[in-house]
Amino acid sequence: MKTKTTGAAECLLAALALVICACSLISPGQRSTPRLYLLSSLATAAPPVMPTAKLPHLSIGIGPVRLAEYLDRRSIIMRNSDNGIELLELSQWAEPLSESFARAVADNLSVLLGTQQVFHFPWRSAVPVDYQVAFHVVQFDGHPQEQVLLRAHWQVFNGVGQTLMDSGHAFIRETVTDPSVEAFIAAHSRAVAQLSREVAGVIVKRAG
Repeated sequence: MKTKTTGAAECLLAALALVICACSLISPGQRSTPRLYLLSSLATAAPPVMPTAKLPHLSIGIGPVRLAEYLDRRSIIMRNSDNGIELLELSQWAEPLSESFARAVADNLSVLLGTQQVFHFPWRSAVPVDYQVAFHVVQFDGHPQEQVLLRAHWQVFNGVGQTLMDSGHAFIRETVTDPSVEAFIAAHSRAVAQLSREVAGVIVKRAG
């Protein structure tokens, strides 16, 4: 009798194991898939952004864009204190942040300066570039319920890194409109747009 009971229990456990295995094949469980984000640009703004100048023959090279090492990761970073950061593992950049940053700046300058001749670093040596803009981003983070802070050094060269024409340090704060990650990323995009306006103003003065 004891043997029969043991055998029945073993059969029941085996059946449960098969059911669990089947369920795991049908549904991967409660593991969440990270949501992916990109920086948006003025090119998709509504209503459309009017250019600050119309320089259709001006060619601009964007990059290189260097990031502080702590920013060079896919997970979006939230600052939880003056010296502490937290990685939002379920909210990630869809591509390296340096690439998304460079693309957003390029689109912004294209809109602001009224030119389609904007190239990403590295570009072909045969491409004529009137101005090259390089960036070193030292801080680009914040708190989803408060603000985003962007600190970046920028340099504008005449031609391809030939002569330094101008340089500066941007310190930009953008308020986050609500606690959502979407609003947090939108504030990042607005900060990059503000940086782009600063650089566009310098180029307009130099090109004039």
